[in-house]
Amino acid sequence: MDELIDLCWPDAVPEKAVQSFHVTMHSLRRMLEPELHPHRESTFIRRSGSNFYRLETGGLWWTDTGEVEDVFDKGRACDLRQDKRRACFYYSRVTAYGIRRFLEGEQACDHWLVPYRKRYEGLHSQALVRLIHLHRSCREWDEAVEYARQLLQLDQYNQLAAAAVVEGALAAGRCDFARQWLAGFVASFERDVGAAPNGELLALRTRMLGDPPPVSPMPERP
Repeated sequence: MDELIDLCWPDAVPEKAVQSFHVTMHSLRRMLEPELHPHRESTFIRRSGSNFYRLETGGLWWTDTGEVEDVFDKGRACDLRQDKRRACFYYSRVTAYGIRRFLEGEQACDHWLVPYRKRYEGLHSQALVRLIHLHRSCREWDEAVEYARQLLQLDQYNQLAAAAVVEGALAAGRCDFARQWLAGFVASFERDVGAAPNGELLALRTRMLGDPPPVSPMPERP
């Protein structure tokens, strides 16, 4: 009980906090089990001793955060079986899930939400990465570029996403756009990250600029 009071009413005086706790527990019991008679033990809210409470879900509760994890796990299972279509279906559901708005709403600063938000953000990013890989492997550039742009909103220097944007533009015949976009990305990456981008992006830049490949020096005659 004390932990719940500290979590839900940290600034209330002790007497008021205890009163609020019992009122809330009563309301929660009525909400979960409207037909529950007074002084009868709840199926979901169990009390041991005088101050210890626990919630028993019995597998009957659904949560949006749990749904996201379940959908991601289904996508990963299909991915491991190389069932690309079904994997993309489940991964796309993760990226489209509306839980992000809840986790970033008015309660975003509540510390009890932090692990859920971090877990969702990690699953969301992983799903986007796999969607980009899978659609690139199928040469489905419109889809790959769409998910790449979503990933760049979360990680503006993600090089996988950058490569997908450039490849998609090249596949659509937008060579000038691809060249200009990549030049801007590389310049920003080198300026802000303080390092050169990976070999894939450098190879794309070389290909678009038409730079000749490096020539190995001729061995000297003996």
